[in-house]
Amino acid sequence: MPKCKYCHKNISKFDKDRCPYCGGVNPLEGVNSVTCDITQVIDTCDDSNTDSNFVQHSKKINSLLLMFLGIFGVDSFYLGFIKEGLLRLFINFILYAGLFCLFFFVNKFSLFNLIMSLILPFVILFAVYFIIGIVSLFKKNKKDSNGVFLK
Repeated sequence: MPKCKYCHKNISKFDKDRCPYCGGVNPLEGVNSVTCDITQVIDTCDDSNTDSNFVQHSKKINSLLLMFLGIFGVDSFYLGFIKEGLLRLFINFILYAGLFCLFFFVNKFSLFNLIMSLILPFVILFAVYFIIGIVSLFKKNKKDSNGVFLK
């Protein structure tokens, strides 16, 4: 709000000729009171529709990726959740290493024990993600990273 140059009180921009408080003549002299039409600066009528660039992902493909490649977080990468996919990949690596150590060091050393210690953690994690993938197939209202529902 502009101020009078004589009494320094707030006055409206319509009081250009005389200050209503002190009666000073031309209280806004030297003050620029030009307004800018904001609709000229921001163009809101853009013909390009950015929402049409999003591709609707398939719920079946997402569930299949979760069933067979869920250990690696591929389904999260498919939906655009990169950080979640990397986090799941890291957590599953830690779980795999922990289960390997558990199976390897519980039994005495042999070639069969080594092979089973490598295979069993993978089978356990695969079974868990296979079940989660089946449940995900019947889950409704799942969205991708753009907020678009899966078809």
